[in-house]
Amino acid sequence: MPHYLRAGGYTTWILLVLGLVLVVTAIRFARSPSPRRLAFLRALSVAYVLFTLGGVATNLTTVFYTVVRTRPPGGALDTDALLFGLGEAITPAGMGLTILGLTWLLVAVGVRRAHEPD
Repeated sequence: MPHYLRAGGYTTWILLVLGLVLVVTAIRFARSPSPRRLAFLRALSVAYVLFTLGGVATNLTTVFYTVVRTRPPGGALDTDALLFGLGEAITPAGMGLTILGLTWLLVAVGVRRAHEPD
């Protein structure tokens, strides 16, 4: 996890904080389902996906800019640096989608509980 936070840059910290809010809200929904909480989870999930995509886009921009800027004039691109940078650039997607998957697993539990007969 420390490598993910370092590799993904500041966007992974934003995703971690928002992800914590998502998971806590999903746990509350799983324990006590309500339409209001579900609506909030849906809206927050959309924002979370957008932050995830924005983080990946920001990281890709940084990688491409750095790889091109650091190559020698007229020289070839450093493919090792490019591949390493691309690996780091997609870390927000890995972390964000995993947290989102956990969130919606908890939502599924809450939906199931909401439809149980009393």
